Amino acid sequence: MAPRPSLLLHLAAALESRPVKLAISLLIIASVLPSQGLEDELRPYFLCIFGVELLLRAALLRQRGRERSRLDVVLFAFDVIAWLSFLPLERLLDAHAAHALPVLRLSRLFLLLRFTREIAIDLYGILTRRELLEQFGLVTLAVWGLAFGSSVVLSHLAIPHDYDGRGPVPDASFLDRIWWSFRQLESADNLVDNLHVHPIVAVISLGLTMVGVFVTSFLIGIGANVVHQVVRAARRRPVGYAGHALVIGPVHEAEMLVQEFVRLYERHRALRSIRLSELWLWLLRRGPAPTRHALPRMTLLGTEEDPPAYLYAANMRWIVYRKGDGAQPEELALAGAARAKRALILARHDAGPDADAVTAMALSSFRTQNRRGHVFVEVQETRNRDLIQAVGGPGTYPLDVQRFLGLFLCQHLITPGVEALYVDLMTSDGSEFYTHVFLGAGEARAVAALGEGAGGEISFSRMARAAYAHGVILTGVFLGDVVPERREGELVPVDGLVQWLNPLLDPPEGSPAWALGARAGRVPARHFRGLIGVSATYAPLRRYGRELIMGRGVAPSHGAAAGGAAAGGAAAGGAAAGGAEAGGAEAARAWTEAWAATLSRRRRHLDRVLVVGYSPALPSLLRALAQFVPGVDVTLVLGERGDERMPLVDRLASLGMTLGPGGAPPGTDGAKLSLPRGGRATVYTQHGHDLASLAVRCAARGAPPSSVVFLSEPEGLDRDARTAMRIIRFARALESREIAHGGRLHVLAEFSSVAKGEHVRSLLDAGRCGFAGPDRLRLSLVSTERIKNYFMVHSAFVPGVTTLYEELLGEGGQDLLRIEARPPGAAEQAHGPIGFNELREALEPRGVIPVALELDDGAVLLNPEPGSAPPAARIRAVYALARSEDLAVESERRPRESDGGDAARAGEAQPISA
Repeated sequence: MAPRPSLLLHLAAALESRPVKLAISLLIIASVLPSQGLEDELRPYFLCIFGVELLLRAALLRQRGRERSRLDVVLFAFDVIAWLSFLPLERLLDAHAAHALPVLRLSRLFLLLRFTREIAIDLYGILTRRELLEQFGLVTLAVWGLAFGSSVVLSHLAIPHDYDGRGPVPDASFLDRIWWSFRQLESADNLVDNLHVHPIVAVISLGLTMVGVFVTSFLIGIGANVVHQVVRAARRRPVGYAGHALVIGPVHEAEMLVQEFVRLYERHRALRSIRLSELWLWLLRRGPAPTRHALPRMTLLGTEEDPPAYLYAANMRWIVYRKGDGAQPEELALAGAARAKRALILARHDAGPDADAVTAMALSSFRTQNRRGHVFVEVQETRNRDLIQAVGGPGTYPLDVQRFLGLFLCQHLITPGVEALYVDLMTSDGSEFYTHVFLGAGEARAVAALGEGAGGEISFSRMARAAYAHGVILTGVFLGDVVPERREGELVPVDGLVQWLNPLLDPPEGSPAWALGARAGRVPARHFRGLIGVSATYAPLRRYGRELIMGRGVAPSHGAAAGGAAAGGAAAGGAAAGGAEAGGAEAARAWTEAWAATLSRRRRHLDRVLVVGYSPALPSLLRALAQFVPGVDVTLVLGERGDERMPLVDRLASLGMTLGPGGAPPGTDGAKLSLPRGGRATVYTQHGHDLASLAVRCAARGAPPSSVVFLSEPEGLDRDARTAMRIIRFARALESREIAHGGRLHVLAEFSSVAKGEHVRSLLDAGRCGFAGPDRLRLSLVSTERIKNYFMVHSAFVPGVTTLYEELLGEGGQDLLRIEARPPGAAEQAHGPIGFNELREALEPRGVIPVALELDDGAVLLNPEPGSAPPAARIRAVYALARSEDLAVESERRPRESDGGDAARAGEAQPISA
């Protein structure tokens, strides 16, 4: 008997859901429609439906006990009266008493107040405030005082006029004159029609009408104020969402992050509905249970009273805003923190060195209400990652965004041209990395059954071939001893799973993947827990994961496939035709393998780097350069402005430099800083505004730089305008030969908006700057702001993607490399197109997984569609997942005089006085 009350209360709680409220409202409206036949026909149904509702309301009222309000009791009383009105009382009562039944039935309309009770309560509370009551009292007194005074004057003077619409009769009463005066105040339409009336009547009518206009304006102002307070009161009510995303912090500055969130959901709108084919296979027990993804519900919790302006866009209708401090539990409750599925806690940059402390406090407050949701926390200082993890516990993911951005910028320096790939890979416009985890023991058993041989292993090569047919480039798998389980209202868990990128190669000996039995090309089926791949959306990877569960996701071996093709050819047109076709395919495959063997990495001479400006990503960039480029020589040129946000002392300390006893900055003399692996850095500072000119003078003191980095400093009215001006001044120095170059130069510029910096590209002309060709001077524009927001959003929505990029951009493990093709010759022209699938298979023996092609016009084809085959002569490079040490490297030759390199002609430039 115990489960019955809980089931009853569970059903009663459903009465507060929006669909049920809408259905009950429609039934109430239908029950009061003035159609006797309709009411008589539907009365038994109404009696049953509203009877069940009455029972559930009684259960809710009893559960609340002393917490129930008087309004709840009043509404329940009307519920009882409304239900009684459906009984056939007219057959029991006499004719006189039956006249009261329509009033009884109209009481049902009062029940509609229940569904707007929050607004009604807010409106009642606002209208009954003392100041508003005084204002309404003043207006009421003024209006009726003027009407009374006017009627007194008209009565004593006995002026005849049509006061009541019956004509100028002598028996017009005092009340008629009061009502006439009030109507003059109420509307300007009641002004006397013409001047053929008594002069005193015309003057009084005109005066009352003019005063009435001011009174109406006053009332409109009061009404607007009431509406504004009702809207503000609505924002103080708790959000009714469940399983939503919650963003805490400076959300007014997070427009790009929220837009990325909305775009991500819009691209996956097909997953909001259940496919009938998936439902049918599940009913036949031939496939896993179908799943449906929710609408993009999101709550923003910020410190300002008004919501961000970008929320008024049409595609933001599912996003709500609440004002509050993320460290206050009661204000977190307004945003529905206890029911949130995921939370993103943004760092407050105005908090300075206390930013991580403020973030940790917000995380601690969130965890007091929600222990199950996944929390993604923006961390400003790398050393605080473990502390944030300890505060949040399981399901907490500290995002060291500045370290990620530093690694990202370093990747652009090491691999020039990779920005074209990342434009697609790290925005919601192209293909991206997605993951799919097998959940529950049933799915784990299904994929374990795919194992072959004594060890129960699955060929990764055959899996990759089948996945590409679904539009997925398979790049890795998840392994684990535990079977992931997803509880209702929670995200997909990845804790305890081991990421194995590029299973074509052995994982490091002693690593968790090695301990689980992972070997090159062979996936241990009993530990197989998920997929990692590049696809246009999550849907293709999800579809392929379902194919694996149904036992159809592993392609046949090449021997079986070739035998099937030959048999098919023999049946269709004879063994000779089948053999010729198979021979042609073998020849094409052999040519593709030979062409793929010529692909090699190009080593860039990144020996000296000039960095202009400071951004929070600079410390990470400096450390990454020291790790990836042994012996690198870095020149840092920093401005002393912006101390109000981050003092110069703190900026230098973040780089590992402490000032001397006097506390004087390095200035134009510079200060040396040792870097790991034999590198060094020289730091210059300047108090003035023209940082580019100082950078030119400092760079001229040594060998020409091979790369120049312009960082976007957060201080200033328009940071992009400042960066653009510095690039233009540097370009003028190159044109005037004030600074020497080494024949090749890569300029990397950080912008908040790349579109704003595109015009600078035309101002940096290779010919005017003294370079031998346009390919010798490369300008890369990078929006770290967009990349940062992409990284945070996808970390929250793609399980395990944080660890994935940590390996791709960090040292060790797999790298995302640019492998260049040899210059096209006659063989490439004669061969014609190369299929991407054939190229993928040709690179497998080298342990390389291609993900994109770069063509001769600079276009990058990320995750080409199955069957695509660009001409071999057009392919300039292949972007692939591989270990950098496994691929041959072709060195780039040093600059010569014919290259236009000033350094080759003049040697080391003479120092220029600072």
